[in-house]
Amino acid sequence: MNKYIVASISFTRNRIRILGLALVFVVSIYIIMFRVIDQRLERLNKRILKEVSLEKSELVQKEFDDFDRIFHLMGLAADEGQQEFMNKLIEQDSVKQFLVAYSYWKSESGVYSEKLTWYNDKSVIDSIFIQTKLFEDITSATFIQGKNGMYLRIHIKTNKGVLQLILDLYKFNTYIANQNIGMRAYFELYDDHGICIMHPDLTHIGKKRKEVIMSYPIRDSVILSDHLGLEVLLEEYKLNGIFSDSKFFVNVVLLMTADEVRDIGNTAFLLGALGIATMLLFMFLIDLQNRKAKQLMLRNLEYQKEDALLRFENLKRKVDPHFLFNALGSLQQLIGKDPIQAKAFVVKMAKVYRKFLSRDETGLTTIKEEIVLAEEYFFLQKIRFADTLNPLEINISTESMALYIPRFSLQILIENAIKHNELNKEKPLSISIIETHGQLVVQNTVLLKNPDVDSSGYGTQMIAHVYDFYHVQGFEIQYTEAYFIVYLPFIHIDSQ
Repeated sequence: MNKYIVASISFTRNRIRILGLALVFVVSIYIIMFRVIDQRLERLNKRILKEVSLEKSELVQKEFDDFDRIFHLMGLAADEGQQEFMNKLIEQDSVKQFLVAYSYWKSESGVYSEKLTWYNDKSVIDSIFIQTKLFEDITSATFIQGKNGMYLRIHIKTNKGVLQLILDLYKFNTYIANQNIGMRAYFELYDDHGICIMHPDLTHIGKKRKEVIMSYPIRDSVILSDHLGLEVLLEEYKLNGIFSDSKFFVNVVLLMTADEVRDIGNTAFLLGALGIATMLLFMFLIDLQNRKAKQLMLRNLEYQKEDALLRFENLKRKVDPHFLFNALGSLQQLIGKDPIQAKAFVVKMAKVYRKFLSRDETGLTTIKEEIVLAEEYFFLQKIRFADTLNPLEINISTESMALYIPRFSLQILIENAIKHNELNKEKPLSISIIETHGQLVVQNTVLLKNPDVDSSGYGTQMIAHVYDFYHVQGFEIQYTEAYFIVYLPFIHIDSQ
C-alpha cells in the first residue's frame, strides 16, 4: 500500500480520536457551564425578587400612612366638634373615593355617646351603619357584610373618644389598583379573622384564605399563585397604623430584569469561550501531526477570519448596538404600560431593522422609502424620549417621492440630531424635512450637549461620498446659532 495512503489513514484515525476527546471535553465544559448558570440564576432571581417585594411593601405602607394621617386629623377635629373641617379634609384627600360613612363617639364618664354622623350618599344608607352603641371591639379593623356591599369598619382612638370609619372595600381595592404600584407583584391583606380585605381579584373579598398557613411570618416561600397560575415569591410584612393587626402578603412573579439577563449572558459567553478555546487547542494538536495539513488549515482559518471580520464590520455599520439596547429597554417599559403601543413598537422596530439589514449596491433609495424609514425610526425615538421631541415635520410633494437620495440619509440626520443635542421638555427638539428648489432641506433646532465638539462625523461623510460617486453637486451643511441645516439634492437615476 502506498505510504502516503497509509499516512493519510493514520492521520484520519488520530484526528477522529482527538476530535472525540475534544467533543467529550467540550460537552463536559458546557454541562458545568449550565449548572453554574442555573445556580447563579437562582441566586440572582431570589435577590431581585426580595428587593422588589420589599420595595412594593414600602409603597403600600406609604399609601396606608397617608390614610392614617388624614384619619387622625379627622379624629382631632372631631374632638373639637369641627365636622365641617372634617368634611373638607375628606373632599381634599383621596380617601373620599372609598370612605362611605363615619361617626364620632365621645366618652363621658366612661360611657360612649354618638355626637357626629356623616354619610357619603344619604340616599343609599346600609342599615349596618346605623347603630345605637359603640362596638366593644375597637382595637382592630373589622370586616362587615352589608346589604349593598362589603365594608371595613375602622376605629381611631382620639383624646376624647373614638372615630368610627366605614370603608367600601370594592372602591378601596379599585383605588389601590389604580396607583400602579403592583407592577410584577400583587398584594393580599387579611383581617385578624383571616378574611380577605384586599386582593386584585375582587371575588376573594370577604372570603377566608384558601391556603392554610401553618406558621407566620412567611419568608422566601415560592408557591403557585391561584390568581396568576404562575410561581410567585410570597413574603409577609408587618404593617403600621390602621392595619397593624392584619396580615399583609406581597406576591412577586418569578421574572428577571434585562440587566441580570445580560450579566448571565456574559458569564455564559466566558464559559463558552473557554470551551471553544479548548476545541481550538485540540485542533492545533491535530495539525502538529501533519505540516502540510497544518498549513492548509491555517490558511483556511485565515480566510475564514478575514471573511468573519469583513462580515462583522459590515454588520456593525448596519446595526447600532446602542440603539438596539435602548429600543429593547423602551419596549420593556412600554409592555407593562401600553401593550397595544408596545405591539406597534415591535412592528416598527422590525421594519427599521429589516431595512438596515437589506442589501443595496447603489447606495440610493427613493425619497418615499426614506420618508417611511425616517417616520418609523422617529416613532421608536419618540417612544423613548417622549415630550422632549416635537412631532416630525414633513412637507414633500407627491411628484418628488419617486426621486432618489442617498440611502439612510434621513435616518442618519435624525439620529445625529437626537444624539448631539440636549433633550428636555422645556425646549423640545424640532426636526423638519422640507422640499425646496429641487432638494430636501433637513433642519433641526440646536442645543448642543458639548458646543466645542464638532457634531459632523461618519454619517454625513458617508452621505457626501455617495453624492461624490454620482457627481451630484449641492450637498451642503450649514450651522447657525439656532439651527443645524443639511441640503440633500435630488439624484435622477436616468441621468447617471
